[in-house]
Order: sequence, then structure tokens, then C-alpha cells
Amino acid sequence: MSPMKDLVPVILAGGSGTRLWPVSRTAFPKHLVELLGEESLLQTTARRTLKLAGPGRILTVAAAGQAVLVRRQLRALDPALAQGLMLEPEPRNTAAAVALAAFRAARDLGPQSLLWVCPSDHLMLATSALMEAVAAGLRAAAGGRIVTFGIAPSRAETGFGWIARGESLGDAGVFDVRRFVEKPPRAEAQAMLEDGGYLWNSGMFLMRADTFLEELGRLASEIHEATARAFAALDADGEIAEPALYGAIPSAPVDKAVMERTDRIAVVPCDPRWSDVGSWHALWELMDKDAQENAVAGEALLQDASRNLVRSEHRLVALAGVQDLAVIETADAILVADRANSEAVRGIVAQLAAAGRPEATVHAREARPWGQFTNLGGSSGFRVREVVVDPEGQLTLQRHDGRDEHWIVVEGRASVQLGSSTREVPAGNSVLVPRGTLHRLANAGPGPLRVIEVQVGEILGEEATERLTED
Repeated sequence: MSPMKDLVPVILAGGSGTRLWPVSRTAFPKHLVELLGEESLLQTTARRTLKLAGPGRILTVAAAGQAVLVRRQLRALDPALAQGLMLEPEPRNTAAAVALAAFRAARDLGPQSLLWVCPSDHLMLATSALMEAVAAGLRAAAGGRIVTFGIAPSRAETGFGWIARGESLGDAGVFDVRRFVEKPPRAEAQAMLEDGGYLWNSGMFLMRADTFLEELGRLASEIHEATARAFAALDADGEIAEPALYGAIPSAPVDKAVMERTDRIAVVPCDPRWSDVGSWHALWELMDKDAQENAVAGEALLQDASRNLVRSEHRLVALAGVQDLAVIETADAILVADRANSEAVRGIVAQLAAAGRPEATVHAREARPWGQFTNLGGSSGFRVREVVVDPEGQLTLQRHDGRDEHWIVVEGRASVQLGSSTREVPAGNSVLVPRGTLHRLANAGPGPLRVIEVQVGEILGEEATERLTED
């Protein structure tokens, strides 16, 4: 067996957004957001795994409710990546997600396939160091060990797992693990930090599929058996044909279910400049800063301001005479917070959710299989949206009985069906869609189609649309 040849990267792309609100939200969590650069954390994770495995060997486990976004982002890198997508009907934590991937890898690629489990919402700024660490752990993993990757701790963090490094296993850079502690209380975390013999668990694991399934069956048999039943209902599109089977899986993190309890765990210490990007403070630490230690993304003006994080997506943001703030501007919400107080941000999201506010879950911009739309504003009786249709994309054939729509083509060339007739509409022209008219909008050009849509009449949301065909 050639360990590198048998590598099967597994990208965990579940989760919801709280601490990075308002950019990250329940339906658009941080792994799907372009936090640094032009690619999302999911895309940067997938790009890293492509350095060691072909796209046909990469598996991704994601939430079914985020399938459109996940597929679009994976296909933007390589269409073959979407073939390895598996969709969770509801969240059952990481033990179930890893088990689902292990069952598929064992079936399709062989039980001794080496799973390289990678959370999609972590950042690695030193990719070469990570590749070296994976290479160092391959032999131990192929021999039946469960290998994790340890990061030197810098604080008494209670939100991470901690690993007590033991004796060398003989392979360069691979060590036994004396103890594995998931999310310890602060006093214990402080004691481990002062001890010096502990590492943070990065959340990445390297192990054979059969090794993991054996340990899961031994240590958490209910999760193993329930996931096996759900996997048997996995269809060719990566969906569970009987969602209730997946919902019956006990929910537990893989760290608690297996890693804390197994005697087969090993660790490779490494420094890939890792961050879980779990707060605005963590993002500020990663970003470039000016002479006053301000980190800025977007359009901003600062006067007598220091150590602030500013992220502006649409409007100019000005800060004067303030320090240590996170000021985050999006189309429909603005956050002003103590940069280091992520728990307060969680509290805001909890208030929004309790009040049933849409800002807790969705953005003004929403993705669809054909492209995306952004709500630009509106009031009683009207709404304005920007609609972007991908090349070769088309919307559903539909009819609105309570409103008229005015489409202004501002970029590209539209194909507009009204009733039984279809015509092309170039940029700079407009179309009226009277209420009660069957209609469809499609992209007739090679590039993106951008339309400003003004709805006038009864604005009742997407549920008021009568759809004549499927998306």
C-alpha cells in the first residue's frame, strides 16, 4: 500500500454562524464566507487538499440546507469535487459526519483508505508546514494509529481540545498521546498551558477508514450502528433517502465519542499558522494592520483610532477616537462590538433568533441554483432586488397573481419568456412582467446577467410564487 496514493481528504462543512455575525449566519456560516481574500474558507480548505489528492478522491460532508452554496463553491474550483458531496438532513455533530465519510470511503475506495479529516472553517497560512506534517503521519496512520495534529498553545483556551504529548513512536515527528482533553475548564487549561507538555488539537485527523470504524463500533456503538443504517440509504446525489435514519444518530463530537477514549491516538506537532477563525478578534490577529494596528477590509476612514477591525461591504465606515472595536457593515445589519468579546456577539444572535428576525439566519444576498439575488430595499407595496444569473442559468417558469415586476437589464443579455413568446433583451433595456403572466428569466449571453427587479403590488415572499417547473 502506498499511503499517499490511498489518501482520501474528508472536508467537514457543517455548522452555523454566530460569533462572526453579521457576515456569518445560520444559512450562510463562516466556512462559506470570503473572510480573507476572494475565496471562502471551504474553498481554501478544498484547494489545500487538492495538493495531495485528486478531486475524485475528496469527500465533503455538508448540511443539506447549504447544498446550493456548497456545490457552487466546490464546482468553482473543480466540477469533480461536487461528486464527493454528502448531505446531512440535520446536524448530528462530527462523529456522525466522519463516520458517514468513513463508510463511503471503505465502500468506494477500500477499507484501508487513509482519511484526512479537515474542518472547512479553519485557516492555515503556512500550507507547506501542514503538508510536511501530513506526510510525517502517514506511516503511523497506515499502521492503524489515529493521528491528530497538535498546535503549540498560546493561551488558556477553553474552546479547543488539548493533547498531552507522550513518547516518540519512532517515526520522525510522531508521538504517542498520554491524554486527550476536550474543551477543559479554564483552571485546567491554565494548568496545561503552564505544564508545557500539551498541544491544542487542530481538529484534523489522519486514519484508516477501517481503523476509525472499528474504534467507533467499540467506543460508541450506537453512533456506528445508526450511521451504518443511514449510509445504506445514501443515494447517488449524496442525499439520505430516509432523513429520519440520519436524525436517529446520537449527536456527539468525534473528539468525545472516540478521540478522548481510544488508545490508538498519536500526534504530530506542527505549526501551519493555524486558526479556527472563531471570532472577530481572531480575524483581526490574522489581518494586515496599519501603524495604529487597525485592520481594514473595504472602504473606511479612521481618525485617532487604534487596534480596531473594520469590515465594510457596501458603505463608507468612519471611526473617530475609538479603540479595540469590531465594526462590521453588511447590506442589512451593522455590528459595533468590543473586538475581543465574542460571547456578546453570540448574545446578539440569540436575541435576533428569539425575536424571529431574518437577520439571524439569512443575508440580504441569497444564493440559488441559477445564481443569486440581493434585496436592495423596499417598503409596503414594493421591493427592489438585484438579480444575477450565471451563464446558461435560468429561473423557474412562474406566475405572480398579486404583483407586477419591472426588469431593467444592466449587464449581459437576458432571454425573457412572457406567456408563449420569448425574446432577448440587451443591457440598457427593460421589460414589464404584468401580474398573472407566465414568465421566465434566463441568461442568453456568455457572461453574467445582472438585472434590477422592481416588484410592485403584494410582496408576500417567495412562498407566494406559483412555480410551474422545478429549479
